[in-house]
Amino acid sequence: MLLNIRDGRYLRAKNMLAKLNKLKVPIKWEHITKIAGEGVAPGRLHVARAMVEAGYVENVRQAFNKYLGDDGPAYARGSEPFAEAVVQLISRTGGISALAHPWSLKNPDAITRSLKSAGLNAMEVYRSDGKVDGFSELADKYGLLKVGGSDFHGRGGKDESDIGTVKLAITTLCGFLKVARPIWSSAMKNILLKFAEEPSSANLGNMLKFGRLTNAEDFSSTNTGTDVVDFCLSSWSSNDDMEDVEREEVRLKLAHYAAEQLHQLH
Repeated sequence: MLLNIRDGRYLRAKNMLAKLNKLKVPIKWEHITKIAGEGVAPGRLHVARAMVEAGYVENVRQAFNKYLGDDGPAYARGSEPFAEAVVQLISRTGGISALAHPWSLKNPDAITRSLKSAGLNAMEVYRSDGKVDGFSELADKYGLLKVGGSDFHGRGGKDESDIGTVKLAITTLCGFLKVARPIWSSAMKNILLKFAEEPSSANLGNMLKFGRLTNAEDFSSTNTGTDVVDFCLSSWSSNDDMEDVEREEVRLKLAHYAAEQLHQLH
């Protein structure tokens, strides 16, 4: 999915340049890629900055208002998936999905209802400048966790809030963990079972990258696997996260795999 989005961003940027060219605002592709940086898929902001540097607009805001906004003459769509598909992907892979910047939506209630049906877990309600009116009630209406963020992008400007500037109540954190822990636990179990069924180096890497230890050289796909599962279980979960019967299921599968490996060695 991410590769498809990335490829779509390149095509989208080229389509925007073609439209700008027809509008007598020629921007060179090399200019866009230089601003974006090596290996970075270009977006509207990079095009806008190129327009400013070329002298066609006074600032980025004017570039969006006049040309690149959603209703602008140089706007082009990418290959981004529907939000519902993204929420479902996050759910399948053991993540917690949150709707960011809901105040920028034209119809937040209808969109939130649709995303909740797809599995949405949370909504941004708190910002560095305080709670946004109306969205706490919307989160309550659809049973969503209330989260917040500073919208930090590392640009270093005076208009950007720094990381950690949003103050969240401890009850917000506790509510998040209450929802998150069983989701994470289920994802952990699936990763462990996948390794037991297919003990490849790739699946071993998938396991280790979520723990404190990230060096797969300490473990081998031809090991018994018990050291790996014990490490992952201790790193990822508490006694409340995974039922003993589930732990035993994982260990039995790994024991079966270990027996097969020992048989092959002898």
